[in-house]
Amino acid sequence: MRSNSATRKLSLRTLSFLSLAGLALAAGATPAVADTASAEADACPFTDTLCLFEGTDYTGERFNVRSMVPGQAVCVDLVSHNYAGRAHSGINTNSRTAVLYSGQDCTGTGYPISGSVPSFNFAAQSVRVY
Repeated sequence: MRSNSATRKLSLRTLSFLSLAGLALAAGATPAVADTASAEADACPFTDTLCLFEGTDYTGERFNVRSMVPGQAVCVDLVSHNYAGRAHSGINTNSRTAVLYSGQDCTGTGYPISGSVPSFNFAAQSVRVY
């Protein structure tokens, strides 16, 4: 026959196991939104930064850009960085909207990037970031 102490240890061990099993089941049942947010954070782990990706769904070569002076807009020429027309998805971790432009020097048609955009077909030549 087991002592009260041994029974309590066994009960605590059993409860711990059941709790962990419940957490594992709960984690497996989380919505895809949580998985998406986690994948996006992994793809662009920077603060106040626009991450552009060659492929859709944040794949391929990544180009990171942000203003050197927080809150001040700056135009970045993607042609001189050999990234013109290459971006096909993007994640903007800045609270201000970044804008891709069809022309150099932030001219031409604009395409705003706020939050995460998993796929776009826009041949950006420059980008305005904050």
